[in-house]
Amino acid sequence: MSRLFTALCLALAAPAWAGEFAPGGNGGTLARPFALPALGDAAVLPRGRSETRWTLDVTNEYVTEGNCAIECILLDGETARMRFSHRRGLGDGWDFSFELPMLDRGGGFLDGWIQDWHDAFDLPEGRRQLAPENLYRFHYERQGTVLLDETRGGTGVGDATVAVGRRLGRTSTLRAMAKLPTGDEDALEGGTGGYALWVERALALPPGWSGYLAAGASVNDRGGALAHLQKREVAFGGIGLAVPVTRSIRLTAQLQAHSRLFEDSELTPLARAGAPFTLGLQFRTSARGAFELGFQEDLNSNGSPDFAAYLSVRATAFSAPP
Repeated sequence: MSRLFTALCLALAAPAWAGEFAPGGNGGTLARPFALPALGDAAVLPRGRSETRWTLDVTNEYVTEGNCAIECILLDGETARMRFSHRRGLGDGWDFSFELPMLDRGGGFLDGWIQDWHDAFDLPEGRRQLAPENLYRFHYERQGTVLLDETRGGTGVGDATVAVGRRLGRTSTLRAMAKLPTGDEDALEGGTGGYALWVERALALPPGWSGYLAAGASVNDRGGALAHLQKREVAFGGIGLAVPVTRSIRLTAQLQAHSRLFEDSELTPLARAGAPFTLGLQFRTSARGAFELGFQEDLNSNGSPDFAAYLSVRATAFSAPP
């Protein structure tokens, strides 16, 4: 992971653009087989403009629930994910983007800190305080049969995505994405294909503010963890708002929700819709530059990981007049 941190530090010196949102959404292990795009790019890039983003997020998961004679689950682990994404304007109201994630899975280091965080703000622990710290185990058992038991962390490539956007009028964009099975499904890194289609609309807000609304759906191949329970069709949507604090700092907030990802289960990690809420601070470094840092909590308990922290850097370049 030291190389990933070095890349981020170097990226902070690069020119970037402060106009959009850092990627939010569900970064949980069991969500990786699904095509759930990052939302917040409501405008198509003009021809000649390109944007490159590096995002490092660390997602910590813990939930244990059920009776193993009937059905039980344990999700306990931490994943550091470095996402490299690039978007380019093609002209005539079109742009193109791709993203490649790198994953480092293990017990992590945030367990004790998260317990202190939840205690300080009186947030639900979900029996986290009773579990050994910094372990990695993803276990699912049904009627005494073990269907998932992963205890080995590791580093690997997640599922890459490619997408196109088409401008609709002055404030909306239609986007389509293909998710490629480049990850290792046996290592819980993805490994399944899927497609997503969604619309994003920029909100009419005062100067210096930004906002979006988005809604769409995805169709997903089944594979990886608990493939027999995965739903093929998933609805998703989001809302985001960026509010200026000073001329160079904005407060950002996003809610990116999705319908339930699994069926035929009463356990909350499988039965509930995800509603991760992301809160961050965006710092403008130049006319083309910004970086953002923040954290994420699950508003619908156990529907997505209960904590994530992130650092995101965006760089903008022009190969022709915008």
